[in-house]
Amino acid sequence: MTDTTPVLPDSPVELLALIEAAQHRLTTAVWAAETEDDLLAAARTLERTRCRTEAIDAQLFTEINDRCAYARDGFTHPMTWLAKGLRLGRPEAKKRYRRAEKIARLTSPTGQTLDPRFPATATAIADGAISGAHVDEIRDVMRRLPWRLAADVIEQAEINLAAMAGELTPQELRKAGIALLAYLDPDGALSDEKDRRRQRSLHLGPQDQQLMSKLTANLTPALRAKFELVLANWAAPGMNNPADEPAERLHGSIGDHDPDDPKLAEARQRDHRDTEQRNHDAFEALCDYVTGHGGLGPARKIPGQMIITASVADLKAGCGHAITTTGTLIPISELIEVAAHFDPQLVVFQDHTREILYHGRAKRAATFAQRCALFARDRGDSNPDSDVPFIFNEMHHLPDWAKGGATDIDKLTPTTGRNNRAVGDKPLQWETIYQRHGPHTGRVAWRLRCHNGQAGTSRINQTHHADDLARDTIARIRTRSEPEPTSEAATSDSDADPPLSPIENRLCTRLGYTTL
Repeated sequence: MTDTTPVLPDSPVELLALIEAAQHRLTTAVWAAETEDDLLAAARTLERTRCRTEAIDAQLFTEINDRCAYARDGFTHPMTWLAKGLRLGRPEAKKRYRRAEKIARLTSPTGQTLDPRFPATATAIADGAISGAHVDEIRDVMRRLPWRLAADVIEQAEINLAAMAGELTPQELRKAGIALLAYLDPDGALSDEKDRRRQRSLHLGPQDQQLMSKLTANLTPALRAKFELVLANWAAPGMNNPADEPAERLHGSIGDHDPDDPKLAEARQRDHRDTEQRNHDAFEALCDYVTGHGGLGPARKIPGQMIITASVADLKAGCGHAITTTGTLIPISELIEVAAHFDPQLVVFQDHTREILYHGRAKRAATFAQRCALFARDRGDSNPDSDVPFIFNEMHHLPDWAKGGATDIDKLTPTTGRNNRAVGDKPLQWETIYQRHGPHTGRVAWRLRCHNGQAGTSRINQTHHADDLARDTIARIRTRSEPEPTSEAATSDSDADPPLSPIENRLCTRLGYTTL
């Protein structure tokens, strides 16, 4: 009998080329002639292939990381290459990075190939039995195992979780993991302060379309006790209610007010908030108290002051968004209330550019006013591989201060300490160039020196300037959609703006603008 199994190449690159060619054919395949059983079998095969791809991806990424191959694409860190080079975004890049740490065969400092940290999980995903989401759940359960458990118990727990993952959904596996944790440490006797410190966390999520953010936390018992005490006093009915008029609003703790005070009774009568809303308002009032009582340090420094930038057009129109040094968007309609207790800073730009007209000094350290101006121009780290907000940046001189660089506004740019130290003349170091012409006038471009010492491609960081990109897109749409003016219209001296197109109206709604 003739063997019909195709002969496959040994090279992984050639194998990937075959996979890509097959996928390309499948995108245009017609499934109508297939039976229902064949369709179901095809779906299961496709899912196994998708799961196996996770294992292939982890090992490929590990090889790229070990050999610093991402530098050939102009990146200095593998996570940044995943997030920006492959356009995965930071959350997905972080997931893949963490999966690779657990299921890929890593390399020791001596060059020895190591077994995966989760061997049973690695085998299961290589067989296509579990997905990347299952790996995430297994990793989360293993992270919460008490450190005092015996090594063989931890090893068996990973084997059991991998076996259960082959039969359960990720959500069901999460419940099974909780049950496993309860079985291994039923009375919590094995968990101690070290485990709690290892698992503590507080995460502020990104802003959604309504500019709202989710706050998730894993609090230690001590912090929970303190926070509950704050909420009991600051989130009491009638306290710190933003719906009250400023003259009637009761601030701070309920302990500062007489229980028989008629103002407190009236405030309670007006209070229609639920418990979660009162907790939110108490937390905001607590932040107001910290910022208003010197809890952030001297106001002359960027970390100790709330600095906000907004366009004059948005301020006049009462629409759009302002941006803080932490990267938060604030609706213009709420800007006055947010900035009520802070001194405004004025920065003057050249028309239609990000070029600051002038601001210089003779010393190395940038002044507070210069930092405010640089925030208004760059809004955050100007390195194209970074999304770090301005508040965590230091000022980089171009050229370097030691090489005669001046502390002038057109010779400074914000960046992180690591990126600042990575600027130099050697291979895989950055070069910074101030843009004096073109669409990015006033901004700073970065380019990475290649292995051979030659300069790579100059890049501008647009992460902090999504609104500028949107405005440019709208302008291009308007230019393409506008008909050629007639001779009569060309001679008209009317200054009226043309009405917005349906596309522009939808973009305005998405961006929060009422006019352009």
